Parts: sequence; structure tokens; C-alpha cells
Amino acid sequence: MKQDINKKGYFTLEAAIVLPIFVIGILSIGYCMKIFSTAETITYSMMDETGHLAAQAYGKPVAPGFPAELKQRIREENERIRHIKITEFQYRHSGRGKTDLITVACRYQLDLSLPLRLQDNFEMESKIQCRGFVGKNSRGSPMNFKEMEKNGDASLVWIFPMWGKKFHKETCIYVTNNPRQMVLTAELKKRFKACELCGAERVLTGSYVYCFMRAGTVYHKDSCKIVDKYTIEVEKRDALAKGYIPCSKCGGG
Repeated sequence: MKQDINKKGYFTLEAAIVLPIFVIGILSIGYCMKIFSTAETITYSMMDETGHLAAQAYGKPVAPGFPAELKQRIREENERIRHIKITEFQYRHSGRGKTDLITVACRYQLDLSLPLRLQDNFEMESKIQCRGFVGKNSRGSPMNFKEMEKNGDASLVWIFPMWGKKFHKETCIYVTNNPRQMVLTAELKKRFKACELCGAERVLTGSYVYCFMRAGTVYHKDSCKIVDKYTIEVEKRDALAKGYIPCSKCGGG
């Protein structure tokens, strides 16, 4: 009988030692998942914003407001983030034999405490680099007047510059159900009102906005959560040259 009591005491002592360690381990794994999840969310926001900027780079020689817009988006989408700072932003710069590069780095502090206060306020940094959608300089001879008068294949098609590699007709269901990239003009402001969710009223005339042409009544900024896939119109020959193929549903025009 005395031996059974000793065994029970041994198991109780073992549980008292192991259980707290096990609980702390599980909690630590959960906190690590939160850290990586937050870092992934911020990286996605940076990639998405930089991708939109790259798509507009051809007609946008400078982008002074991009760091502030990126900082605002990160702050809105991540409640636990503190002390956000854009530590590096270079627009259409050259490096490693490439031109028109876009580089942005963000340093931030994650307001999160591990069990037993082992670590507080993680400082992290994310960096993104891509190339602007500007094509390349042609080294051939400029087109003469006779060539300009020739009737070539100048039909317009619609593509998703950030999604997929197919071109579509204007009436294609994929195009009509998604927003279209447009230049904000006085006439467009009369037809559509500014989106209140993304603060589109602050967009300057002449900038790109995004409208649902089929059933929309407002225009949006490129960072608006409602704007996911958007379309732009290009010449069919340019789409083919960039590797786009006809849409299997509408034939591409």
C-alpha cells in the first residue's frame, strides 16, 4: 500500500513539472503563427500595392505619394502593428543591369508578448522589388509616314494586367463583371461618385480610377478592397506580343 502512494506522488510531481512546459510550448507555437501570419499579411499588402504601381509605371514618371498610401494601408489592415516606417523607396531606378525597378522596404513593430514576457514588441522588416510595366526601348528605326498610314491590326482587346494571360472582347462576361481602369475626368465624376470606403474623393483628376461599368455607380482607388481584378484595353497585336492568348469563352475578338 505504501508503494502505491509513492507511485501516485511520483505521477503528480511529473505532471506538475511537464504540464506547464507543455502549455507554454503550445502557446509559443500559437504566438509564432500569429507573427508569421502578420508578416505574410504585410508582405501581401506591399506586393499588391507595388504591383498596382508597376502596372501604372508606363504613364507615371514619379510616385511621391506611394510611401504614405502604403503606410496607411498597412496600418488599416493590421491592428497590432506599431511604428510603421517606409525605410526605402526607389521608383524606376536601375540596378544589376535592369532598369525601371521599383523597390520598397517597410520596418514595423509587432505589439505581441510571448508567454512569461520572454519577448515583447517584435521588430520586423519586409522588402519588395519588381520592375515597372514599361516594356523596353526599341532600337529599330522610327516608323515613317507611309507606314503610319497603313491599316494594320489595331483592334482593341481587354486584358487583366495583374491576373491571367488571356485577352477578351469588351462584351466578354469576364470583362463586364470586373472593374475597368479609367482616367478620372470631370465627365467621369458626373457619372460616378467617389467610393467612401477607400477615400476616392482625394484622387486627383487625371489619375487612374476603377469603375464597374455594368452596374457600378462609384469609382475606386486601386487600393480599394472592392477592386480585385481590373481590366485595361490594349491593341490586339500588343497583347499577342506580350504572350496573351485569346479567351476560350469569347474568342478574344
